[in-house]
Amino acid sequence: IMERSWKDKIVGWKDAELRNSEIVRKCHEMGKKVSHSQVTRILNKNFDVKKPYTPSSILDKDNVMPIFDLIKAAFLEDSQAKVSDLVKEIKIQFDEKLSETVVKRMRKELGMERGNVRYGHSVRLANRAPRLSFCELHLNLGTMFLHHCFTDESLVYSVNHGRFVYIVKGDNSRRVKPRVKHPPSLMVWGGISWEGATPLVVLRSGVSVDSGVYQTMIHQVYLDWA
Repeated sequence: IMERSWKDKIVGWKDAELRNSEIVRKCHEMGKKVSHSQVTRILNKNFDVKKPYTPSSILDKDNVMPIFDLIKAAFLEDSQAKVSDLVKEIKIQFDEKLSETVVKRMRKELGMERGNVRYGHSVRLANRAPRLSFCELHLNLGTMFLHHCFTDESLVYSVNHGRFVYIVKGDNSRRVKPRVKHPPSLMVWGGISWEGATPLVVLRSGVSVDSGVYQTMIHQVYLDWA
């Protein structure tokens, strides 16, 4: 069910009668830095073979692997898939009645780990170098920004914003989730300065932040904090 680890590969290479020096070289080629002594310790260690998890609540044992495949495919397609929906789908496809606890255990057996969702905006390639240069310059100058107020806006959407995803260990790219297009939203403006956090300005959906609205916010809320 799970992919072989690098330690499993070392044992396999030894079974194929490779010398320790060749095993070390292969580990280096796959990006794993190990020494001859580490390889020897791994080969001399007794590994307990974990018995595969087979839910007793699955009546037809021929359905075990297909259900595992269904769960894996569901989370690879949508890392925020709901376990309750999977329970229903398993009942429809396989006529097996599983609890959510069993499905979660099967998900864990597949190597799925829980991670926090990360939302972010990418910086265009053309802007990356100038931004980096600006930051490095002011770090070197020791700029303190004692008389500045930094403001930014954040949009709060009335859409699914779950905090967690379930992914195969190391597959961090699937933690990034897309934003829904044009959902109901609020725009929240805030700022921070040497004096601390500023009050928040909340703008309802449909309010256009033109120069007049922006300057009004600056003068009425943020200027005193600069």
